[in-house]
Amino acid sequence: MAEGLQIIILILFSWGTLAALLVLLPALLPNRVARAQQVAQNSPGRSFVIGLVNFLFFGLVATIFAQGGEAGGLIALIILMVIMAMTAVGLAAINQIVQARLYPKGAGVRVGLKTAVILLAGGLVPLLGWLVVAPVLLLISLGAGIIAQVRPRQKPQPTEFGTIQE
Repeated sequence: MAEGLQIIILILFSWGTLAALLVLLPALLPNRVARAQQVAQNSPGRSFVIGLVNFLFFGLVATIFAQGGEAGGLIALIILMVIMAMTAVGLAAINQIVQARLYPKGAGVRVGLKTAVILLAGGLVPLLGWLVVAPVLLLISLGAGIIAQVRPRQKPQPTEFGTIQE
């Protein structure tokens, strides 16, 4: 009985800290999250496919490295941490998209935290949330995060007087 309670407490704290991370990332990485938001909103299918392909490829590479002892395990851990970081950026972008749809006039930390909790609670629904909502959101997030990272930044456009706008 005590082990079950420990697991429940661990899950609740993990989801709580993830909700806080989703609210904090747009403040820490505003350009990356904004680009990921634009990608996830404009082309979710492309983000899903890119996320799925990269998850399968890098998951296989990490699994192969994990078989190689301590050094290989460290490389596998680094690969998985990078995948999780890209996914967190994309998930923060999806959180902002959902926030804009649920609370069109609301802004701020409280509204962002409410939205993050609602988004994460959708993934906790048995079967449908576990097998459909959470994997699809995570793969779209990974794809959007990767596209936002590798997409070249737009160059400043010259204005009519020859000065550059940023």
